Amino acid sequence: MFKFVTSIYERLGLNAYIQGDPEKALAWFRRLEAVEPDSIRTLRNLGVILLASGDAEGAESYLRREEQRYGESFHRHSALADIAFARGRREEAARRYASALADPEAAQGGSSRGSRAFLEKRLALCRDPVAFESAMHGADRFSRAETARDAGEHERAMALFDEAASLDPTHWPALNNAGSLALGSLGKPEQALAYFERAYALAETAQIARNVELAREWLAKESIDKRRTAQRVERKAR
Repeated sequence: MFKFVTSIYERLGLNAYIQGDPEKALAWFRRLEAVEPDSIRTLRNLGVILLASGDAEGAESYLRREEQRYGESFHRHSALADIAFARGRREEAARRYASALADPEAAQGGSSRGSRAFLEKRLALCRDPVAFESAMHGADRFSRAETARDAGEHERAMALFDEAASLDPTHWPALNNAGSLALGSLGKPEQALAYFERAYALAETAQIARNVELAREWLAKESIDKRRTAQRVERKAR
């Protein structure tokens, strides 16, 4: 019974995260934390969700606890590298990315091969002080874009998300958020799909994969609607 309940908490938390609701995901994993505070799935998922929510400090505390308890690994190095990157610690981020890439799991053909190109791009940014500084400016644009989006300034938010991705070519959340705006608020599925595909090329997550699918479904529906409209017009013209 205990395992069944904890599995439910985990599944509901992951589903909420995939659906783009980090607050609900966090609530479910807090429940899981109450019953198994030191499990890998508790520590890792809380770290990932808090990082996605913008709480890099909170995320770091969970992921460091995971590493202290379970040892170094590809996933722990890459997650802690992302946190160091987000917090502007260039040298630490470079060291962590290099360690992740050196892990057997990151080897070509390994289970984490989809992450390798992203890690290599991040490592290159960290080894170039000028590019790293540019990426930090990208983080500032991203924050301003979120403020504009929350204020309903969708076009301005889109421009700022674009700028964030230009300043930091690894900033997949900026691309994903721009796609969400294009699809949900501006009704531009073709533009949204382009953003989502660019984001997915950097981060092959279930959440972005679902967004790609939604944009394609919207475009398919638009195509059907246009064809039906054209057929109706053609029948009236006869």
